[in-house]
Amino acid sequence: MKRKARRALSRLPYALLGLVFALTGCRDSGRSSITEKPELFKTYPYGDPDPVPIFVRPGDADEHARLYPYFAFNGFSKTAVEKAWTVVRLENPYLSVGVLPQVGGKVWGAFDVSDGRPFLYTNRVMKFREVGLRGPWTSGGIELNFGIMGHTPSTASPVDYVLLPNEDGGVSCVVGNLDLPSRTFWSVEVNLPRDAAFFRTRSRWFNPTPFRQSYYCWMTAALPAADDLEFLAPGRFWIEHDYGRPLDTWPVDAQGRDLSKYRHNAFSPSKSYFTLGELADASGAYSRASDRGFGHWARYDDMPGRKIWIWDLSRAGAIWENLLTDADGQYVEPQYGRLLNQSDHDFLTPGRTDRWSELWFPYGRLGGPMVKASPWAVLTAERTADHLKMGVYALRAIDDDLTVTSGASEIFRTRVAIKPSAVFRTSVAMPDGRSAYGVRLGANKLVYASDPAGDDLSRPFAFRPDDESTTEGLFLAADRCHKERRYNEALEKYIACAARDPRHVRALTRAAEIYVRRGQEERAIALARKALESAMYDPDANSVFAVASRRLGRLVDAKEALGWAARSLEQRSNAYTLMAEIALLEGDAGLAIEYAGRAIGADGDNLNARDVLATSLRLLNDPGRASDVLKRILRTDPLHHLARFERYLIDPTPASLRDFQSMIRGEFPGEIYQELAHYYIRLGLADEAVALLSLSPESPTVSARLAYLTRVSSPAVSASHLEKALALSPRLVFPFREEDIPVFAWAIRERPSDWKPKYYLALILWSKGRLDEASELL
Repeated sequence: MKRKARRALSRLPYALLGLVFALTGCRDSGRSSITEKPELFKTYPYGDPDPVPIFVRPGDADEHARLYPYFAFNGFSKTAVEKAWTVVRLENPYLSVGVLPQVGGKVWGAFDVSDGRPFLYTNRVMKFREVGLRGPWTSGGIELNFGIMGHTPSTASPVDYVLLPNEDGGVSCVVGNLDLPSRTFWSVEVNLPRDAAFFRTRSRWFNPTPFRQSYYCWMTAALPAADDLEFLAPGRFWIEHDYGRPLDTWPVDAQGRDLSKYRHNAFSPSKSYFTLGELADASGAYSRASDRGFGHWARYDDMPGRKIWIWDLSRAGAIWENLLTDADGQYVEPQYGRLLNQSDHDFLTPGRTDRWSELWFPYGRLGGPMVKASPWAVLTAERTADHLKMGVYALRAIDDDLTVTSGASEIFRTRVAIKPSAVFRTSVAMPDGRSAYGVRLGANKLVYASDPAGDDLSRPFAFRPDDESTTEGLFLAADRCHKERRYNEALEKYIACAARDPRHVRALTRAAEIYVRRGQEERAIALARKALESAMYDPDANSVFAVASRRLGRLVDAKEALGWAARSLEQRSNAYTLMAEIALLEGDAGLAIEYAGRAIGADGDNLNARDVLATSLRLLNDPGRASDVLKRILRTDPLHHLARFERYLIDPTPASLRDFQSMIRGEFPGEIYQELAHYYIRLGLADEAVALLSLSPESPTVSARLAYLTRVSSPAVSASHLEKALALSPRLVFPFREEDIPVFAWAIRERPSDWKPKYYLALILWSKGRLDEASELL
């Protein structure tokens, strides 16, 4: 009976769904709630994972190599089945928000409880099609994209998640994942306050590695398409994905078309409009026929990137409606990014945590589109010949003055007292001859100035390829490749740049960093030495020299160089963390605590430093203080698996073990165990690494690492692990960490007649650009 009820619920019209939410949710209770349960969806599944490494697929090998060790999927069904998917629902009296942790952690959809209608496009079928970087993708909601350009590798896969009640009465679902190529961790908290008509996403991205990692993040929302839809995208210019097309004017282009109107885009092909040139925090869309809108708010410095995606309005675009949904119609995508264009990438520097917050909300019944929004309210304002018609849609409870000014004069004041999702509308007589005006709610809850040029930017916007005829242009071209994970191209260009200018410290340092990534530490040290000969105190060159030296066991050199790197604000926290790790490796937990404290003082978000602090306290038999540090870590990052494993080491009970293992729910749980094990291996804590890997799902890479870790202490145990590694199937096994190069090199020496360790080592070398060495093994 329950199965039939869920099936019926999934097929209800939106208005009736809203009625169900209103009757069964939190509307009368005045609080937030969060639930997790399986719900049946009509599903067009995907499958057929490709056992061939992704970098040898047909097409651009370097493009595919950026995704290794992920594999692609080749099978997409034309026939639907009913399948249960885990749905997390967050509800308060005003909104109902769904999250799909098994589908990339995306926000499935969001409903305005007052009328039961979605303000995000809510696709009621899972119709996976070959759109994403690995193939499968499905439309709707808000997609979370971290890593490199394209739909993120985990967009259709399970991610880790945890449900949290908040002290303020709100609720949160935190979703997150390990990005395998970069070995960075991202998470997004979907937060619904108890007393607001918006939900919030709080994003967090942490780079625990000693390398610069590719930085790209866009939040891709979806809205129902409508002929009268208006895009409220601030900006004076727009540009497409690539840099071949110059800036055009926005919203009216050079041909006189108002591109902000959906119906004016009835010309080929599908559209990508990146709008820029205006300092604004709010954007969205509005339909006059329904008098309903969608809004997004974030500080401009947090999310300066704004994009509108529109499928071709001809049949060429309409076919995607059939491909991606059954009955929910066409959609458009307002997208929000950390950079201005999706062809742009930056670096997430070593040890750095990046975080930002965004608000998502509906509004309506105001008689016009929003002109301004804030975390408190949405404002509409329309000027006629002698009146100003205004409307306020409350996102939080408001009890404050609304004032209108013209010049230095206040011409209107009234008290506005409304609850969230309620509306206040008024009309104000405007003095003759005065055109510009200002509106203010409270002291600073919302401030609007009507001057259309008031937020215009005068800075240059230069989107173009780099001129490699100059040395600096060649370096910038290499830098761009580096940021896009095109490491082979980047290395070639850095080396060419250093050939033109042998004292080009940045090119030498970046090339050295790539060599460390490739597991070629001696080459890295040779280049870092050249950089230090020109700039002895350069923090980046010292940092790379230190990382390579540590990998080779030259700890004295590593410590000395890290001391110089720590003089730099950018490198300081990471350098002190690495010094703390070396101190622990050398058995000095007290010194490790000192350096970890310095690292935390330089950057309180550096979870590597807090990890080392907690481990050091545990090793000094101070479980109380260690537990306090772990609590702090989990408040910051509720999906920090290492903190839960450290709690298990302090209190090795079945309950603490379940608490650790139950939170690892993503597509590749074994990779989480291996990534955590490498933390202990770096610290010389082999027992902890072995204990951790012994809990991991079986894989050849796990067993090979266990064999390597126990090769001296327990040769018989090591031999058993190695036999298991070689007996397990290599299907979909794609080792990629440079730290595993010595593991498989040792395995080859131990089993020279077996092809599997050679194959695994060749995969790592191939993925690192060491093609000749890989070819020799194969």
